[in-house]
Amino acid sequence: MSWSRSLEGFAKEVEETLTQRQKEIAVYALQQVIMGSPVDRGTYKDNHRVTVNGITMDYSLDIEDPNGQRTLMEGLQVIGSVSQPFGEVVVQNNIPYGQALESGHSQQAPAGVYSVAFNSTVERFRR
Repeated sequence: MSWSRSLEGFAKEVEETLTQRQKEIAVYALQQVIMGSPVDRGTYKDNHRVTVNGITMDYSLDIEDPNGQRTLMEGLQVIGSVSQPFGEVVVQNNIPYGQALESGHSQQAPAGVYSVAFNSTVERFRR
């Protein structure tokens, strides 16, 4: 009995598939967070940050992105840098009033933002 393909080639293919799947999940989660963000001036929406294998404590009260396009494009760049599976992609928002928004203090997002995005992402990719 012999293998029709090398195990090394198979392992590389599996790693590439896992990496691609991780990127798909991260992109979807980021989109859900951005779309679910309440908007006054767009400061909260602009402060969603994406990191790989780490976190940031960065935020700015001086920037606005009401439609979320710039935030999405910046996040997609970071997600696109993922080159191997099993790393950690983090989507976070450090704005001081973020916890209040997550606790339902916005009529635009009464169930929060991140918890809703998380549940939607889990449901979408459950298999």
